[in-house]
Amino acid sequence: MREFPHPLPGGAAYNVLSHRLWNYNPNNDDTHGDHWNGENFSWFAQRRSLPASFLNLAQTSATLDNGGRILEAVVRPFPAKISGIPLKFEYEMNTGEFTFEWCNADPKSHTASGEILNPPLSGMAPLLAKETEIFVPSLITNERDVIVEGLEASDFHHYDPTRQTLYIVTADCETPGKRHRVRVRVQPEVKAKFEVNDFWMDHGYRVVSVGVVILAVLIVWLFPITIVTP
Repeated sequence: MREFPHPLPGGAAYNVLSHRLWNYNPNNDDTHGDHWNGENFSWFAQRRSLPASFLNLAQTSATLDNGGRILEAVVRPFPAKISGIPLKFEYEMNTGEFTFEWCNADPKSHTASGEILNPPLSGMAPLLAKETEIFVPSLITNERDVIVEGLEASDFHHYDPTRQTLYIVTADCETPGKRHRVRVRVQPEVKAKFEVNDFWMDHGYRVVSVGVVILAVLIVWLFPITIVTP
């Protein structure tokens, strides 16, 4: 079930698109799903939740996720505030690792390709802050070290677990078009939620089948069979 929603926010984030996912049915259960059209997509089930009197409303409390389903697929990091122009974001839920690239605005740039991954760098409003904020949920950071790589020595970063936010300040926010890239991972890695298919898992049987046919043809061609009749 976790595999189904993963490509939706993953594809939107990769294409640097703002998005919101919503699928809520408190009557969901593990036997009948959403009780409609055979679907079982709700991210919450009342039967999994605790009474309100048992909940701890502190932002760091795990009880806030009580009643949630497939949260590993839908609760994921995302850049909330960016000191620049977003270029690329990738997240791998099986490891909890993500990369984010952004750049400074360039007033002299005349890029107008219309491509999402090649956005215009000019015509932007002036920056109001030099700090980039990335939401990194406690679901993947709890009792783990947050490791930030790719920043320059003069840059600054800090992860606040109470706000579930990674703060990044790059020393150079003014050089036109300068790119910034950060790779964030947790140690130890999160437990893999599903097995990622590779080429051989998807097409291995086809390759083997074709190989057997080619081998058979070669054997017949190289070692022709002579039929002798009495």
